Amino acid sequence: MKTLTPKRELNYLRALFFLFGLGIMSWVPRFPEVKSALHLTNGSFGSLISTGSAGSLISLFTVGHIVHRIGVRKVLHVSSFSLMVTLVILSTTHSSLLFLFTNIFFGASVSAFHISINSQGFNYQDRTGKFVITQMSGIWSAGALLTAFLAGFLVNRVPLHVHVGLMVVLIFIANTFIINTLAPELIKADDDKEVGFKLRGMILGFSFDRMISFGLICAIFLEFAINDWSTIYSKEEIGVHSGLNTLPYILFTIMMIFGRFTVHFLLPRFTLDALAVYASLLAGGSFLTAIFLARSIFSTHKSLAFLVVCIGFALGGLGSSFLGPTFMNAANARSKHPASVVIGQLGVSNIVLAFILKWILAWTAQITSLSIGLIIPGVLLLTVPFFVKVLKNV
Repeated sequence: MKTLTPKRELNYLRALFFLFGLGIMSWVPRFPEVKSALHLTNGSFGSLISTGSAGSLISLFTVGHIVHRIGVRKVLHVSSFSLMVTLVILSTTHSSLLFLFTNIFFGASVSAFHISINSQGFNYQDRTGKFVITQMSGIWSAGALLTAFLAGFLVNRVPLHVHVGLMVVLIFIANTFIINTLAPELIKADDDKEVGFKLRGMILGFSFDRMISFGLICAIFLEFAINDWSTIYSKEEIGVHSGLNTLPYILFTIMMIFGRFTVHFLLPRFTLDALAVYASLLAGGSFLTAIFLARSIFSTHKSLAFLVVCIGFALGGLGSSFLGPTFMNAANARSKHPASVVIGQLGVSNIVLAFILKWILAWTAQITSLSIGLIIPGVLLLTVPFFVKVLKNV
């Protein structure tokens, strides 16, 4: 077996992030089919999707400590298998009750895998001195982008359960190989056996950084909203019924990838906090403008409205691209805890806030319209400048 050099390790980490995005986002562009199979309204579907937050919350509260106790490898293997099983069920079932419980397990699995690979990313970053977290987020987005292209092509050609089922099984096999190959460098179990599972210790050791947590959710909630609602928005609000309804999501993701891979070119000219201000205003302003313009013209000029939406979503992706990873890096720099625990604790606050906001968006969409609901993430992006002072010394 070849020696696991830092370069090879980085390439395998990139592969894990890419496959993570490819797998967990594989069913998202086909949400209209999932919603139709479950016979749900926008409000009911949005509420049901948000139940994954319950599983994520449990996972985020505990997995950081578990990783610290038993190591990254075991957590990656278990969460990778669980992701495969839950996605097969979610893309197959017509039962809202089964969907509910499976979605909770899916949320827990996503968060467990997320904590594990990001902890390993911070570990690699600390060992090598290379800033890779933003790049890894870009690679994750590349996986999400590819799966959106694939989903758009397969709509009306390949059944949802065949598309998702085959993909996640292949990804599980690839993940297993990569995890085993990375084993020599994966974070090992902590020698202190007192660390980890005591509930009292987890609660007393929990820290809530308000500036980081509120800044992060305002920065990334647009990405959550796009993931959940973009294809439904294109189909139901704009009237695009073909595979083209994935185009705004694809453009958003392309520009997010571009921003994450190129932001370092701007850092010699701008401080990170100043750049975050400009980027959040660009993203929020462009997205809101597109939503308002499309709503006013779509009934008479559907193609023009769709073009405006595509441009607005693209600029939203560009402006918000690096904000989330930057707040995560700031959280790690400001905390005394191990990276796995920091990611978990930050995730707890983030998932609670996201759960609340997803419900508000879903029922705003149900009571008024999805166009009105999507104003929420745009407005939140405009508040990011109030939180950027935490980025000054990152």
